Amino acid sequence: MIRKKRLVGIVTVDDLIDVIEQEATRDIYAAGAVQSGDEDDYFQSSLFTIARRRILWLLILVLANGLTTKVIAMNDQILKEIVLLAAFIPLLIGTGGNVGAQSSTVVIRGLSTQKLKSLGAIKAVLKEAITGALLGVFMMLVVFPFAWWQGEGPLIASAVGISLISITTLAATTGAILPLLFARMKLDPALMSSPFITTVTDIAGVFIYLSTAKWLLSSSLG
Repeated sequence: MIRKKRLVGIVTVDDLIDVIEQEATRDIYAAGAVQSGDEDDYFQSSLFTIARRRILWLLILVLANGLTTKVIAMNDQILKEIVLLAAFIPLLIGTGGNVGAQSSTVVIRGLSTQKLKSLGAIKAVLKEAITGALLGVFMMLVVFPFAWWQGEGPLIASAVGISLISITTLAATTGAILPLLFARMKLDPALMSSPFITTVTDIAGVFIYLSTAKWLLSSSLG
């Protein structure tokens, strides 16, 4: 077979920049749980098109967050006995969501730049888990005295402190694992970003917090 050395086409710098821009746009949209179009045409799109691109993921997240409501309803007895417990739920799940979002951002960036390969998936997850635990300890030192003062005793403060460390550790671990899992499944890791990590940590965080409070209350009464 004779090969002819003949120019059949060229790839210009402008073409490469366009491809890079399109990929970056898809990743940014995925990170915000927004369905991307073929082009970044937000300012030319109709309101219906913009809403259609967002509604699918929002419906999924709303249904998933329904589990948080279910967990709270299942633990209504402990909330009736100690109403002040409910006041710390936003603090705990908000912190968990923030920690999880940070971890997922670091891992997703590491996957996109290929720098995570040098560390390895298992070591990356362990590193994020330990980091989450340390962050939980640091924040507990600030929140624990405030919770003690608000609750006028050790019960609520202990529940908040233990839960805070548990939630931040779980959130950091989840934030690291889910993007890696999606990458292994040949799916876009950016899908496992802030909105989804926050939803997962909301459900788990409420369960951990109310279960811890229930355990501490039964221990004190026993």
